[in-house]
Amino acid sequence: MMLIWSLILIFTTVVVLGAFLMFWLRAHKNVKSAVVVQPEAAVRIVSQFVSPSEDQALDLVKQALANRDPAKVETYFRLGGASPAEVVEFLAGSAARDGRIERCVWLSSMDVEGLLLEGVLVVYAGKATPGERLAFLTPDDTGVWKVDFDAFARSNRPSWKDFMEGRADHAQVRVFTAKDTYFNGAFQDESRWVCYVMGSPESKGALPGDPHLLLGYCKKGSRQAMAMERIFAGGELSNRVTLEICRKEGADERQFEITRVLAQDWVLPGKPFDEKFH
Repeated sequence: MMLIWSLILIFTTVVVLGAFLMFWLRAHKNVKSAVVVQPEAAVRIVSQFVSPSEDQALDLVKQALANRDPAKVETYFRLGGASPAEVVEFLAGSAARDGRIERCVWLSSMDVEGLLLEGVLVVYAGKATPGERLAFLTPDDTGVWKVDFDAFARSNRPSWKDFMEGRADHAQVRVFTAKDTYFNGAFQDESRWVCYVMGSPESKGALPGDPHLLLGYCKKGSRQAMAMERIFAGGELSNRVTLEICRKEGADERQFEITRVLAQDWVLPGKPFDEKFH
């Protein structure tokens, strides 16, 4: 009887192990066939856009900021809307405008919505108030990493001064934003608008509480409102964004409609950020 029960136990164990083995082999085969293409694609992307090391990133930023040769500007910078001559002019005025460069701090990866970014914080000294700028490194189509000039210069088009003095009704701006609840004038209907406070480092309105802070409004349910909601989905109190804003009839001088949300940060992607929403 013991022998019979032993044989039954062995047979049952063999059947269970066999079934498990077949299941594992089948599952393993399916997983292998499912990922055989994806790892190759991932390797191809990674090999094309290998991130610079800390030393490489710092060295690239220092060389870029030290350059005064227009012919070499595109070696170091992603130009955006600027010309090589404008970049050199901006760099040449750095000491008078921002002070001397005290140090550069590597911030590592700052990937945003699929846009590969490496960050370096440039800290200035020699002025009454220490200044900082962000050097965003991003790869070009061939995988060569460069400093995004417009993001570093915090470019606004037209200039912040021209826009604030009323010489343009529309502007592309790089600002800090935070949620707000001020509804008045042309934007008094809370059921139609979402409110954000905006401040530019290029103006006195960069600091909380400054009377020159602007107010931006998105139409509820619009692509722009959904894009801004996504940007603040992580619970951050403030964010860097690149927007298109315009004056609206009946609004006061500090109120603007947000007509486009171009980027989740200050580096423009290939397609405007708000085009992802419907």
